[in-house]
Amino acid sequence: MKLIPGTKLSESAKTAKFHNGWILCILITLLLFIIASTLQSIVLGPVMTVLMFSDPSLIQSAAAGDFSGIMEHSMEITRNMPWWFMVLSLILTVTVIVVCLFYTTKIDRHSIATMGFCGSRPALEYLTGYGIGFCMFFAALLICVVTKAATIDGISDRISWAVLLFFVGYLIQGLSEEVLCRGVLMQKLSIRYAPIVAILLNSVFFAALHLANPGITPLALPNLVLFGVFASLYMWKRGNIWGIAALHSAWNFTQGNLFGVQVSGTALAPSLFSVSLAEGSTWMNGGSFGLEGGLGVTIVYVIGIVILLFLPVRKEARLDA
Repeated sequence: MKLIPGTKLSESAKTAKFHNGWILCILITLLLFIIASTLQSIVLGPVMTVLMFSDPSLIQSAAAGDFSGIMEHSMEITRNMPWWFMVLSLILTVTVIVVCLFYTTKIDRHSIATMGFCGSRPALEYLTGYGIGFCMFFAALLICVVTKAATIDGISDRISWAVLLFFVGYLIQGLSEEVLCRGVLMQKLSIRYAPIVAILLNSVFFAALHLANPGITPLALPNLVLFGVFASLYMWKRGNIWGIAALHSAWNFTQGNLFGVQVSGTALAPSLFSVSLAEGSTWMNGGSFGLEGGLGVTIVYVIGIVILLFLPVRKEARLDA
């Protein structure tokens, strides 16, 4: 049995107008990301400026010409952005989806179905993926609890109705990253290269997008690559983007707003429950980066990848279906 066979989805990518080499594929995807980020900054930039210059300490440092003080206070403000700014940032990742859809349909001249927006039961695929994402994060958290690297403290003192807004925000953010990395980059790479190449390259690209995140640990980047591999296999085997987009969103929302753990280094947000991470167990719990920076998540991702490798391609996604 071929572990990563060709599928209808991978074959559909070959209808694209341009069949680029891997370097150009990565550069195009990076350009799409930069364009989308620029569009986001049109809204976020002025808001960030107002927040920065509303801080008395930053203003004092600027007036005194204290460059190190300016940098210190700027980083502190960035690490402690208000929850509404975080929600706005998540919602604005819709620009990634819009830019990728425009590129695919108007420049590469093929259907959005080639990006994974296909399949006969998208709602069921989405709900299943969301449930799996919740279970995967809970499994990683349970590993940390059992190894005493984390403690579930109970109901959070940061609980707020804003959790609902984060739920919506993460629905958009999870889909945006999957559209960029799996819907565009993996699909473009699969035109000229073997599945394993398309999967590995887009996974490394996905991990690289998080290089600037605060609190990054030695295990964070390998774990992000592993998630990229898992996400790629999930989409490849299921034949659509719905499930993995939901899984991605569920993981982030469960981590940040159900259990109150930092998501890839982002600031703590309103959450239903509170979790304490043991300071001496960063290797397991990921510390300030969140669970993605620790061994507990490594274990879950590796198990998930092994399971997906041996699962058959969904019937309607197979070439012979």
